[in-house]
Order: sequence, then structure tokens, then C-alpha cells
Amino acid sequence: MFGTPNSIIATVDHDVHRRRRNAYANFFSKQSIRKYSPVVQLCVDDLCRRLEEHRSAGRKVNLMHAWTAFTGDVVTEYSFPASYGLLDRSDFAPEYYKLWMSILSGSHMLKQFPWIFPLMSSFPLWFVERYLPDMAVSYRWHKTWAEQIRNIKAGNSGSEKRGRPSIFETLLDSDLPPFDKSIGRLVEDAQTLVGAGSITTSLALSLATYYTISDKQVEARLTEELTHAMPNPNTLLPLVELEKLTYLSAIVLETLRISYGVSHRLQRVCPDQAITYNSYVLPPGTPVSMTAVHIHDNPLIFPNPRAFKPERWLPLKTEGARLQKYLIAFSRGSRQCLGMHLGTAELYLGLAGVFRRFGGRLRIVDTVKERDVDLTHDIFTPSAKLDSKGICMIINRQ
Repeated sequence: MFGTPNSIIATVDHDVHRRRRNAYANFFSKQSIRKYSPVVQLCVDDLCRRLEEHRSAGRKVNLMHAWTAFTGDVVTEYSFPASYGLLDRSDFAPEYYKLWMSILSGSHMLKQFPWIFPLMSSFPLWFVERYLPDMAVSYRWHKTWAEQIRNIKAGNSGSEKRGRPSIFETLLDSDLPPFDKSIGRLVEDAQTLVGAGSITTSLALSLATYYTISDKQVEARLTEELTHAMPNPNTLLPLVELEKLTYLSAIVLETLRISYGVSHRLQRVCPDQAITYNSYVLPPGTPVSMTAVHIHDNPLIFPNPRAFKPERWLPLKTEGARLQKYLIAFSRGSRQCLGMHLGTAELYLGLAGVFRRFGGRLRIVDTVKERDVDLTHDIFTPSAKLDSKGICMIINRQ
């Protein structure tokens, strides 16, 4: 539904999907993400330095821009020979956030008319900018990804400087069939990986920050736990240790619930067997879909579902374990989110880093919950009202 019919997310045939997904699986295993977590920690440090600059200057921070710059640098550093350096920008590169909102806003149109994007790609840039301005941003980025992959193919990646290959370098050196390694198809995967790794997690982080700041009891309890676990605010615990913190874990779980992950209906097809549901029999090949919103907002499972209540997950070993079977922010099964461990790691490390350094000094400003926070649109991911200027905060000097 994004004009990428050959990407992992859009691959229909089960065997082809399994082959393409398996090529990425090692990068996104829990063990691999723990090995990569020091890079995520460095990005947290970069983010906090930028936040400190905003604090010193008394400038407000657009949380969606800041967190998208963070997640964007994390996922592009992993995917390509170098990150995009979004956190090097003092304004958090707002055009990067706008790129993904532009792509997502066109998702319903592209789902119904999948030929639009391939047709647009055949036009020169000047034509797209003049006659299709809403799609010009994604057009330019497709050209950027194609150039990056072309450079990797030509051996001009420069990854030897950092001592580890990127995802796309490894794929191009794999035994995948030639079509799976073609520039056109890998550009589709680049959009999928970088987009999913940027915007869904940044929305979750923004909502977690908003709701935690808005409830002083939640913020105080989290800050107290982080202060006790990390006496030095500038030394972040390793990911494996942060995952042991009870209240931080409850906040991560509640964040995944209230942010949904993906709000759109995700179709699944059983190709060769009938599915029986109560008195209904669905023939083989029948698409079945649902949205996470219906589960995460079900008051019979999660009482008062639109309230941010980390305590609902406590104790983690009993009540938390029981509720987790209803948590489908990453979907389930063979097509569940490939980057679930990376996204969760960013939640733990990002929230721990920001609230350990700035907890108790954060204040939401120029933000209206009904306009800037609440789910109003489904553009594959949840979206606030289209006239929203984002969730903003300032950091008090004392």
C-alpha cells in the first residue's frame, strides 16, 4: 500500500516472503539487537546533547521531530554504511519527519491504485515537483536510496572504517536470487525498513514522553527508579540491565498498548485450509484482517483504555504476563514486525536516557490533547489531527 509491491511487507507468496524475511532475520534477532545497543546508546547521548542545547536556549522541542531524528539515525546507521546524521541538526531535521508523513498520507490512495507510484517514478523530478508536489518528497528519497544501494554494489560503501557491514551490504553479498538483490526491489525494502524503523517508534516515544510528563506521579516514580539504578545521570545502564527495571518495563508495555504500533488492518491469508470461527467457515484464500485498536482499546481487557496507566501491568510476572497476550503492537505470527526487538530497545534506552537526565524538569507546552495526541486518522500508523503542529515540551533550567 506504499507503491512497493515487492517489499517484505507487501510480498504475498508465503515462500517468497519467508526467503526475503530470513535474509534480514539475523540482524533483528534479540541477540543481534543487544550487540547493536551501544550504537543506540550513542544516539541517546547525541539526542540528550541536543536537548541540553534547547534547555540552555529556552527553546521548545517538537517531540515528533526529536524522536524521529533519533530513530532515523538508529535505523539508517544499521541499514546503510553511515547514518543520516539527523541528530547533527539543531532543529532535528523536520523534513525527515515530513517525508514519512507524506508517504503515509498517501497510503490509502496507493493501496487502491498501486500503479500510481511506478508511473510517477518514470517522470523527471521537475515534472513531479510541478504537477505532483505532494509526492515529490518521497520521489526524491527513492532516488537517494537507489543511489546508496548503487554505491554499495559498486564497492563505494566505506564501511571498513567502522568494522561491521550494514544490512544492505550483507544482503547484496548474500545468495538471494538476482531479482531479490536488484536495486529496484531493495529500494522498496529500504523504504519499508527505514520508514517502519523511524516513524512508528518515534510516535511511541513521543506519546510515552507526553503521558509520563503529564502525570507527575508516573514521572516521579520513573525518575526515582532510574536515579536509584543509575546514580550517574550521564552513564546509561546496558540494555539488558534496563530491561530488568520494573516500572520502566511497565511504561514500555503501556506505551506499546496506547500507541498501537500500526492502526491499519493487516490482512492475513490461509492459502490451503479453511478457517472455522464459531459457526463461520472461511474458505482457503480468504483475506482476514483486524486492527490493533480494537484489542488495545477493549475496556473488558484494559479498563479505562485511553488512560495511560503503567500500573495495570504490575506485577510484571503475573498481571503483566497475563495482559501481554493481548498486546499486538508488533502483530503476531510469521509476519510480525521484523524490527520489534530494535523498537523495544529504543524505547528502553531512549526513555531511560531522557528521563534520567531531565526528569522533573520537563513541561508540555503548546499542545492540545484532542488535536495533537489522540488518534484521529488511520494512515497505516495512528495520526493526530492533520492540522496538528506536534507535541511540544520545554526543559526547565532548574
